[in-house]
Amino acid sequence: MMFSRNLVIALIATVISFSTLYIPQPMLPLLAERFGVSAGEAGLLMTVAMLPLAFAPLAYGYFLQAVPAKLMLVVALSLLALNQACFYFATEFWHLVGLRLLQGLLLPAIFTALMTYCASMVPAAMVRRAMGFYIGATILGGFIGRLVGGVFASSFDWRSAFLVMGLMQLLPLLLLLRVEADADINFARLDPKSISRVLRNRNYRYMFLSLASVFFVFSGILNNVPFHLQDINPGTTPFIISMLYLGYLAGAPISFLSESIGKRLGDGRRGLFLGLVIHGFGLVMLLFVAFEGLVIMMFFLAAGFFLMHALLSGLANHLALEHKGVVNGLYVSIYYFSGAMGSWLPGYLYEGLSWNGMILVFLLILALCGWSITRVNINSHPGEH
Repeated sequence: MMFSRNLVIALIATVISFSTLYIPQPMLPLLAERFGVSAGEAGLLMTVAMLPLAFAPLAYGYFLQAVPAKLMLVVALSLLALNQACFYFATEFWHLVGLRLLQGLLLPAIFTALMTYCASMVPAAMVRRAMGFYIGATILGGFIGRLVGGVFASSFDWRSAFLVMGLMQLLPLLLLLRVEADADINFARLDPKSISRVLRNRNYRYMFLSLASVFFVFSGILNNVPFHLQDINPGTTPFIISMLYLGYLAGAPISFLSESIGKRLGDGRRGLFLGLVIHGFGLVMLLFVAFEGLVIMMFFLAAGFFLMHALLSGLANHLALEHKGVVNGLYVSIYYFSGAMGSWLPGYLYEGLSWNGMILVFLLILALCGWSITRVNINSHPGEH
């Protein structure tokens, strides 16, 4: 695949923008201690940044189609860099939550424009491969954000991590100024009638339930494993915590290989169950392992989740002979809404039931996910209920 300069710039911007979303995660125990809040309250730093992504197809559609992609990216990235700098002056926890909410309002516009750039900068035959690279860039960005948060919070101060991330936003901003072409944003606008038409199909209902349940669990683990590590090894630094997320990188090759895995197994449902079993194995083993084991199990958790995510996304598009934009918009909304709730509610489970109790609840949710997979008719079409 030939990489145009514009595509490379879009991918670099994707990595750095996605890193913004996840930078607080390894710092959550530190921030909870500094500001005197609980694990559940600390999780709001992830939740408020993800929730706007869930509602973007409902609220952002008309706006995004009215603004040129390049202009929107330049303005939004500039505001995002300024927002990161403002963390230096935060003195109350609600300041952090407010700044993260503002980030969440900027990120949907940035992600949508970047996805459009990645799809429009290649020939039509190469779009699926370009989107594969886009997904890989989002995964790499997720890890880099956590790594930057852990390294700078451990070496200097938690505020320095946000300052560095703000400076990093200037790189794609400067590169985008050199992009000559623009891209037309085709953002699905959802309305109650179109949503109802899609959800009347049982396949979509059960696929979305599968997606929501597994991502709720995965997000809950990602957000609470720093607190668990802090409990079993007091004094653990944010940098050590950031190393837990090495396994997240397993998502990139798994996403690229998911189509081949599904074909080799001969049935999309088998691929989904394989991902569920891998994810479930990693989850069960979290009951028995210490730090080194936690790092290893994160590879299983990420591999299983991203295999399911990639297969569900592909299956949803395969079945969407009509209303494809609505199906994809709903998929994105449910993905981020379940991630936002998984970043928040399990914190209270962790406080009330301890780590083992939270894992057992998660296993019940994965059982619901498995049941919903059995209800999906892999070979049906949208008209079949």
